[in-house]
Amino acid sequence: MTDLRNIIRQLAKPDGETVALICTVDTVDKTARTIDCSPINEGAPLLGVNLQANQGADFGLCLFPEVGSYVVVGFVADGAAGAVLLTEKIESAEIVIGDTSAVMDADGLRVDVGDISARLDKNSVTFNGGKLGGLVRVEDLTNRLNIIENDINSLKTAVAGWVPVSQDGGAALKTAVTTWAGEQLTPTTRNDYENEKVKH
Repeated sequence: MTDLRNIIRQLAKPDGETVALICTVDTVDKTARTIDCSPINEGAPLLGVNLQANQGADFGLCLFPEVGSYVVVGFVADGAAGAVLLTEKIESAEIVIGDTSAVMDADGLRVDVGDISARLDKNSVTFNGGKLGGLVRVEDLTNRLNIIENDINSLKTAVAGWVPVSQDGGAALKTAVTTWAGEQLTPTTRNDYENEKVKH
């Protein structure tokens, strides 16, 4: 058992000493997923510091720091390239897992899952491009439908209460529906029931 513990300790032992520096961000290269930064101890600028483990990858999690903000850059003493370990302020965050991606920045949040998308900003939410227009405001649509239903019910009442009178040429029917026919409905428009802040 003691031998197994020693083997695990040997495997877990780091190859070199880890060093970390606090720096300010000078530039951000979103394509290369690197930054150039300057240590606050006034050491030489650090160029091409990785923002994620595989600099050439366009998947995984990547935080893009704001220019001028603080970052902690970690190094391994054997000369391996530096990597950003922590960030103070981020300009944007991107995560890609298979065909699912999410990007968050000052403009909002964009999520794509296969061929389904959602866009959220300060003014609206748009699903799948928003080609179908805004979502229905159910209470407003119900009110408009109730107006139409009540109008039809008024007509039914007028017709049901009509008693045919022989030889009057339909005058009794005309009298029965005169009040109903005189009240015109206002045509419904999309604005009566559409929520333009949530489009699908």
